[in-house]
Amino acid sequence: MKFKLNNYLLLSLFFIVLFSSQKSFSQCIQIESILVAACSPATPQSEGYNEMVRFKVGATAINTSNMSVDWPANNWQGLIKNATTAAKVATLNAAIDAAGGCGNLIEPTAGVLPANATVILVTSYLMNTDSNTFGALAEDTYIIFQNNWNVTGGHFANYNSIPGLRTLEISFGASCIDIVTYERSNLVNQAGTSPTSDENGKGATVLFTPAGVPTYVNYGCSAPIPPFTVDAGLATMSACAGTTIALTGTALGQQSVSWSASSGTFSASSNLNTNYTIPNTAAGQTIVLTLTATNSCGATITDTINLSVTNSTIPTFSIANTLCAGSTAPILPTTSANGIVGTWSPSVVSNTADGIYVFTPDANQCATAFTLNVTVTNLITPLFSISNSLCTGATAPILPTTSTNGIVGTWSPSVVSNTADGTYVFTPNANQCAVPFTLNITVGATITPVFTIDNSICNGATAPVLPTTSSNGIVGVWSPAVVDNSSTANYVFTPNAGQCAVSFLITITVTDLILPTFTLENTICSGSNAPVLPVTSDNGISGTWNPSIVDNTNDGSYIFTPNNGQCADEFVLNVTITSFEVEKIQGCKNGEFIISVAPLNNSFDSNNVTYTWKNSANTVVGMNENQLNISQLMNAGTIQFPATYNVTISDNAGCSTNVDIVVQGAFCNIPKGISPNNDGDNDSFDLTGMGIKELFIYNRYGTEIYNKRNYTNEWNGQSNDGHELPSGTYFYVIYKNNNETNTGWVYITRG
Repeated sequence: MKFKLNNYLLLSLFFIVLFSSQKSFSQCIQIESILVAACSPATPQSEGYNEMVRFKVGATAINTSNMSVDWPANNWQGLIKNATTAAKVATLNAAIDAAGGCGNLIEPTAGVLPANATVILVTSYLMNTDSNTFGALAEDTYIIFQNNWNVTGGHFANYNSIPGLRTLEISFGASCIDIVTYERSNLVNQAGTSPTSDENGKGATVLFTPAGVPTYVNYGCSAPIPPFTVDAGLATMSACAGTTIALTGTALGQQSVSWSASSGTFSASSNLNTNYTIPNTAAGQTIVLTLTATNSCGATITDTINLSVTNSTIPTFSIANTLCAGSTAPILPTTSANGIVGTWSPSVVSNTADGIYVFTPDANQCATAFTLNVTVTNLITPLFSISNSLCTGATAPILPTTSTNGIVGTWSPSVVSNTADGTYVFTPNANQCAVPFTLNITVGATITPVFTIDNSICNGATAPVLPTTSSNGIVGVWSPAVVDNSSTANYVFTPNAGQCAVSFLITITVTDLILPTFTLENTICSGSNAPVLPVTSDNGISGTWNPSIVDNTNDGSYIFTPNNGQCADEFVLNVTITSFEVEKIQGCKNGEFIISVAPLNNSFDSNNVTYTWKNSANTVVGMNENQLNISQLMNAGTIQFPATYNVTISDNAGCSTNVDIVVQGAFCNIPKGISPNNDGDNDSFDLTGMGIKELFIYNRYGTEIYNKRNYTNEWNGQSNDGHELPSGTYFYVIYKNNNETNTGWVYITRG
């Protein structure tokens, strides 16, 4: 039998190595876990409906349409997705939510399992949703169901003491296969041992590494998903009050853990392994130690330890915990006043530095450690807030018998003299770790502070700074502390205490500023003689101007700054230059040719000026209007173009400007015909003054024969290449600068 068993183990090893090597060809899926011994209702027996496999999809999505499974037992019956499976999934998800889970079970759409998806394969869509819990599922997981409606027997081999390998193969086509193998005799119950019966082995699960190496676990009636468990350790413990015990917990699927108790302290409450210190006052109590695990969904589970606390004795000692530096240190006894034997660390008290001395009881006394904090007090120098100088005849300070830092003692002499210098010695009373203190008091004469401060300033001028130290060295404060440069006021200097000095008063007079006055024109015509800026105002203030010369072409501000020592304010002269910026306008309006002028940039008010129009013969042809009707002048007489007209614009201040406007032509109507025979009458198509952007001439066939940009009167019946065009009707298109377009005809008549 031994020989056969060894041969069987060799055969098992062969299959494991074989299938592990095959995994190098299976990159698209990985079988992670098998729930072999699934829980199911006792009657009817239906384990074959409730077994499950968990696998992982690789980096590329796959489709269940070409999925095939080779079970260790039973045949593959394909997949199903219908109203029954949807109801099962809804029931399972409700249970997951109730357990505090944040993941959901999802049936694939159109059979597509996404890349990197975790998938649960159930051996039948008739599964019992109460048999194997999904608990607090922490991530979305896909679920698919075999179309098994009649096979109730298991698809795997449950525990058997006789060894036997079982192999599962899942494929999605020839190039996407994963195969795993487990040994049925290695299956375990929840205690981690071999099952004693089929029922005892329910929940047996096999986990597989990416290399296909199996691990045998049992989480009870649970689906093959990552478990969420917590174990605090022993259910009951006992320890002495005031002692520290070590705790070792375990957990699976947690994101965090936390130890808690009604009293006592944990060294690291957020770690599975921690130390717990029992309160000294907990003797006779049972303290519940709780280990809480929290998963990524926020769901929590707990496990507890009932800790029975026995009495602990606290050692007592009659040892002084303070001593003066250099004095005799107390001896540390190895037996406490209440009979606890132990050792001290350190074992000898230092009389030069503070120290912590820990008494550790010997074993088996159920006693707690005792800590003695010894404070070594350095020799203290008494401190006093007593002035060491006073003025002759002033009230002498009283010598206190307790220093500001609490030292009690006596003075010699006990009363301060206010007429002569003296030395006064304070001697501390015994047992205070304090040294004597000597006070030397100087008695001095009274001093008057001396200052060099200007007592008269101009309103608004820079005020003098009040020094806190007088010319003869007296330190003190002023009230007010800052000189007001707008009104006359008194300022009192009060010396600091201990200088034997008296107060000092100064009155600072503030003189109001004088405003310089000038008789100057602040409006002049552009280019006219500018006023000269005087260096002395009408009311006798001398100073300087900036700028010093008035610009007769541009507006400007001129600032007069008085010379020092006059208590006079600045004066600003704003000079406005009257100038005319003129826009010249000409064109047709209502069939008449009009020329006009208008202000640019609001340089003048068109309603407060006069206009005088003259022709090139200097004859007045228009008055008091900003426009001139050239068409009316043409009706009154002959005008030779180009013609120049001048308009004089004058304002009420006597400023004026002259503007010339050249009129090239004054035609507002488009000619209907031309007779290019050089007789000076209608020889050309004259559009002068009409603002032509571009002219096009077409023959009766619509062919362009002439065009000209910026046209005035250049066309006299010729084509673009300069040839004379015959008599006849031609058509034009005119584009004006104002974006108007005119079309029409013109007739050429040749003699």
